[in-house]
Amino acid sequence: MKRWIVTALLCVIVLGAVLASILLTDGNDNKTPSPSPTPTPPAAPKFGTLLYIWSGYLSTDWQPPKYVDFPVQELGNYTSTDPIVIEKQLRLIEKAGFDFVIISWWGDKYGNFMDEAARQVLQTAQNMTSKLKFAIMVEPFNLTGSAYDLGGWSYNYSRIYENIWRNYVSFYTELWYNMSNKPLICFFNDGNLTRDKGNIQLDDKFHVIMVGQQSYAQWMHTDLNKYDTLRHELFRQISVTPRYDDSRIRYSSVTVDPTYEQGVYDEEWANATRLWQEGKINIILINSWNEYPERTAIEPHYDYTAVHPYNDPYYLYNKTKEYINDIRQQAAK
Repeated sequence: MKRWIVTALLCVIVLGAVLASILLTDGNDNKTPSPSPTPTPPAAPKFGTLLYIWSGYLSTDWQPPKYVDFPVQELGNYTSTDPIVIEKQLRLIEKAGFDFVIISWWGDKYGNFMDEAARQVLQTAQNMTSKLKFAIMVEPFNLTGSAYDLGGWSYNYSRIYENIWRNYVSFYTELWYNMSNKPLICFFNDGNLTRDKGNIQLDDKFHVIMVGQQSYAQWMHTDLNKYDTLRHELFRQISVTPRYDDSRIRYSSVTVDPTYEQGVYDEEWANATRLWQEGKINIILINSWNEYPERTAIEPHYDYTAVHPYNDPYYLYNKTKEYINDIRQQAAK
């Protein structure tokens, strides 16, 4: 009797094992795969912003109609060569989580003002032991230092590179933003400055990137026009812009979400976040920190057209800070 009971128990055990094996197969003798592990987020991208240093050169800089938005009282009606204001700007930029700053540099179009302002930015950053890195974007300054020919303005690129290396890079090497182990220099894709579809003279000492909207540009300047050619998968960069409104400075103007009610900035960030999560970009450029004529500034400012609740002077700044922090937290998981 006991032997029969033992035999029956063994049969039950064997039958249970067989049934369990059947349940764990898909009918083709292939075991059901275990759930895939959650993919590891890519490394956090580098966050940069464009800093414009022309404020204070002209007496009408902060007057309508060119400007209708004004920096907060903390910054005041500033000039771009004031080290006190520059330090406040850089501390705000650092606090927001940026990695690097691209200085918009107009050569000697404004005499020595741009050179003085650019050097003052770098010197201030050095004095305050800033963790920010810096690069320069050469703008189409024309005239001085250029020669006219039948093809348009021909820039003296050797002089541009020599000027930037001698006056900026050599003095502030530790502050410079490097790519491919070379100091970064950007050129805006103006038809004169980068004519012939970007066939500009290069320099072995620098890593050169063309920034703009033309099809030959490598980095996007603004990403608000759906008809612009998207190049982020090739050059792994995208631009994020809160709005655009040059209606007060140009006859042929463009206006995109001047009151923020359309949520364009959130859409821009959602797109940038998705591309980063998919591993397609590793640089996010916020355009801009303080370009007031085109009204793309995220610097804390009193806004002429924003309505409640978007009229908080720190609205764009805080939103930018939150998005940068959110991506960093995702990357840290």
